[in-house]
This record gives sequence, C-alpha cells and structure tokens, in this order.
Amino acid sequence: WINLEYLSAEAWVARSHGLPSPVMSGPARGWTKHFFFPGFTPGTGGLLREADLLQRQQAFDRPAWRTLHAPALPEGARLVSLFCYEPAALPSFLHALAGTPHHLLVTPGRPLAAVQASAGPLPSWSALPYTDQDGFDAMLWACDLNFVRGEDSLVRALWAGQAFVWHIYPQHDNAHHAKLEAFLDWLQAPASLRAFHHAWNG
Repeated sequence: WINLEYLSAEAWVARSHGLPSPVMSGPARGWTKHFFFPGFTPGTGGLLREADLLQRQQAFDRPAWRTLHAPALPEGARLVSLFCYEPAALPSFLHALAGTPHHLLVTPGRPLAAVQASAGPLPSWSALPYTDQDGFDAMLWACDLNFVRGEDSLVRALWAGQAFVWHIYPQHDNAHHAKLEAFLDWLQAPASLRAFHHAWNG
C-alpha cells in the first residue's frame, strides 16, 4: 500500500521516498503505507516509461510527421509545440516569434484559447487536434522545441530528448517556484534557460 506523491527534484524527496506511513485510526488501523516519490535520482522512485518506448522512438518517421503537420515549413525553420496553461509571458513570446520562419503547433484546450485571445502579431501557427498518448509523444519527437506543462508531459519531454521549456503547475502559495528551481539545478540549466523558465513561470 503506497502513498503516491508528486514529482520533484527537491533534496528532501530522496530522504522521504520509501518511508513508512503507519495508519493510526480507522478501518485500516495497524496497517502501514509507504511513501513513493517519483524523482530524478537513484534514491527516488525514478521515472516510468514503457519497455518499448525507445524502440518506438527510433522507428518514428519524423520527416513524414513534420510534412503532414507543417507542410509549408521553410528549410531550416524550427517546429515548436505549445502545451501550456496561460503564462503571462505568452503574448511576448508570440510577438517575438512573429516574423520568423518558425511554425508553432498549438495543442487544443487552454493553449489554443490562450493563443486565440492574444492581441497583436502572431507567428505562423496551426491548431492540433486532440490526441492520445502515442500522438502526444509523436509531437514531442517531431518538434525542435516543446513547451510542456505539469508533471506527466515533463517526463514525456525528457524521454523525447528534444529541447523543452516546462510550465510547472502553479500553486497558490508559490511552492512551485522551489520545485522549479530544484529541477533546473538537477538539469544544470545554463543562465539563459533559467531566465526563460523564470519568465515563462511568472
């Protein structure tokens, strides 16, 4: 019986992973649960992936996917995916991308609504349909830069091996800032990547 906790690179996670959590009252009194923390180091629960994920990734036809979803992409232009909440920096990012040859693929739901609500010049972009996990992975594999949000898509972006920016789930007490800093420390992120993450996460 486990308490499945959230993903974090904070140092205390490794100290807490696997610790017992005795049940002191109720119908399960006397039982013992154990804390299970996913994480990025050997002292944690690690990051799960399917046994055949890397083989599927190697067999993926990246040029065909890019031709299907961005047929007019100029030579040398980057393909960028957007899966985010509503970052305050989104309008500035869209304006900066406008006028470049790069193409933005916008996922449905909140990201699409945020792009459609943005005033001012927009880059070359198109909306993607809803998809399953395999389709989401294919998008990550095909794009040169992926904007991802939350924990699950962060892990998929890591397995994809492409450049990414993480929009961490915002918490009302700003606890997410410590989680973001710990992740950037683990990643050994250079100053420019840290600055972008700080701006993207407010």
